[in-house]
Amino acid sequence: MNYEPKKLIKVKLPQGSSSCGTSFVFFASMKWTLLITLFTLFIATSQNTSSQLNVVDFETAKVDILLDENSTEVKGNVTYRINILNDTPSIFLDAKNLVSYTATLNNKEVKVIYNGETITIQHPFKSGTSQQLHVSFTSYPSKAMYHIDEDDDRKWDQLWTQGQGKYTSNWLPSIDNMNDKITWSLQITAPDDKTVIANGKLEKMQPSTSQKIWTYQMENPMSSYLLAIAVGDYQVKKEISLSGVPLEFYYYAGQEFKVDPTYHNSRKIFDFLENEIGVSYPWQNYKQVPVKDFLYSGMENTGLTIFNDQFFTDELGANDRSYINVNAHELAHQWFGDLVTETDAKHHWLHEGFASYYALLAEKHLYGNSYFQIQLYEYAEALNEQTSKGKSTALLDPKANSLTFYQHGAWALHALKDKVGAFSFRESVTRYLLKNKFKNVDTSSFLDVVEEVSKEDLTEFTTTWLTSDVFPTAEALKILRKEPIMEQYFQLAARRISTFDESYNSYQETLQKPVEIEFVKEMVAQLSIHDNIKKYDLLKQAAALKNVEVNQLIVLSTQELNEYNRDLISGMLNDPSYVTREAALFLLWNDSLEKREVLENAKSQWSEVNPTLDMSWNVLALNSTGYSNEELLPLLIRLQSYTGAQYSTETRTAAFDYLINLNAMSQQNYKDLMQASLHHVWRFYENARGILKAQYKRKDGKFFINNALTDFEISNQQKLKKILGLN
Repeated sequence: MNYEPKKLIKVKLPQGSSSCGTSFVFFASMKWTLLITLFTLFIATSQNTSSQLNVVDFETAKVDILLDENSTEVKGNVTYRINILNDTPSIFLDAKNLVSYTATLNNKEVKVIYNGETITIQHPFKSGTSQQLHVSFTSYPSKAMYHIDEDDDRKWDQLWTQGQGKYTSNWLPSIDNMNDKITWSLQITAPDDKTVIANGKLEKMQPSTSQKIWTYQMENPMSSYLLAIAVGDYQVKKEISLSGVPLEFYYYAGQEFKVDPTYHNSRKIFDFLENEIGVSYPWQNYKQVPVKDFLYSGMENTGLTIFNDQFFTDELGANDRSYINVNAHELAHQWFGDLVTETDAKHHWLHEGFASYYALLAEKHLYGNSYFQIQLYEYAEALNEQTSKGKSTALLDPKANSLTFYQHGAWALHALKDKVGAFSFRESVTRYLLKNKFKNVDTSSFLDVVEEVSKEDLTEFTTTWLTSDVFPTAEALKILRKEPIMEQYFQLAARRISTFDESYNSYQETLQKPVEIEFVKEMVAQLSIHDNIKKYDLLKQAAALKNVEVNQLIVLSTQELNEYNRDLISGMLNDPSYVTREAALFLLWNDSLEKREVLENAKSQWSEVNPTLDMSWNVLALNSTGYSNEELLPLLIRLQSYTGAQYSTETRTAAFDYLINLNAMSQQNYKDLMQASLHHVWRFYENARGILKAQYKRKDGKFFINNALTDFEISNQQKLKKILGLN
């Protein structure tokens, strides 16, 4: 950028994240300072295996599988209708983790070879013929299908799939190559106390002995990686979009109070995107399902977005971690990625850049232009920093990172709109989608349409935004400066290098009506580096706006209490944000000699707490005088319970940290830590393994870990011993 700001305590507030976006998690450490942990959620960018597209087209697939709650086994069969395009002695299906399989071709036995990765069907296939390939199989998926056992009773409570980057072929013989699109029918037999959700329209649900059979049917073709199943204890709220599309919002039984905070803008986002894109929603219905311990923030399976249930939350939690961006991002993918699909990783921005940009447009629709413009500016800042560190790559580099595919991709589209005009841009997107629906595309598929509509030569645009290995910061700033609101914002941001007295008038102007909340947030961040009594009056005026994000910034940027801010922070104990409440509690507790009084006063004001806030309160109580041992014991037991598998990976991570710092790990906590080391979410298990290895070096830790080893199955004992370096 064109100025060097002072270091600010500027906290990026949790507006949510996409399948590869960012989210911020707030919790307090044992030293009573607030930590902010950034989770970068990365989805693999492409999944193409050896191609057989020139010899065979897999046209339809009928899947019939059985899911047993006592096992991770998948047992079933799949029937494909295939068209032979050229003579070939064999075709193959991608298939992993199979323990048994048989195949027939047109109801006759056929020779098959399985090498652990593919099933090869050997037969003299003739060009122009249509064949029916049937495969019966049993698989034990090691990834792509996940069984969640919350109570450790050896029966899974929830099941969900993740095909992108993990391959559907891990549980179903299928086609990993995304260039072969198939029309799917799914029949799923599952325990009768569970709800099954899958792609397409639910045609029927029929009872069986202690089971139910659910049949879903797709009308249009899609790539195999977009096939999805979620099974659990769900209920559903149904709505209809403005255009008549059925919308289904799933929620955990008994948690209807979280439906409105999570989904309250969902229909508005759907209606906006369908209108903005200019192409009717291409699938039969749209479903959204929260799942536990999801690998990412969300995934855009066709007609069925699966998302991390940390975004499924109550009113206060929604203020701390909004689902809006994830919601809009994954919905945009229903057109960009699902309707039209990249040919390979080089063109991944056609998925993620588009989804990121249209999610921003949806947020602009909800929050206004200043929010939209400043988000673009923050994207540009991050991309500029990446370039300055020599880590940037071209947008068309198949090995580009998520920041490039998502944020740079969004910026490329914004720059293209600026170049050709909003009307031509919108018309181009509409024509591009209609021309290529249910097909695979590359970048030229899009740019050719834009050139045709706009009559513009895009050679320079391609060089600047798509093939250059640096982010064009100067060009981005020129585009931003065309917006009057951004000129005002840049003037305020330039105050980062000014003294308080030099900035004071600007700060006062920032608080004059009509107030721009984004400007107030910038002001609050700047005030954190100043030490002037007059700043406290500005902070009080900012807090009087009663904006959740502003108050979060105020409390998170406060280092200590004094006579000027104590009442302000105390008043935030009951703010509609768990983040703000927790930060205020720590500041007040640390400032007071009457620590029990502070804790009991806070508790009396709260009608709801989440695990993070509850853990913080308990830890502070355990470190306070004035509580008897009889009062403290249940608090410790409650804190110890938060390492259990029924809680989120985020909650469990914080609980482990607290208990280790308190030297209060029980035998069950060590067992939970060992289970965490075997978890499927890599950030979680990597952290757990580091803790486990460190604890094993301690005498008491080694004792508890060795005691717990025998509680695990032999295969998991071996894995744990390998982690600990014992074999």
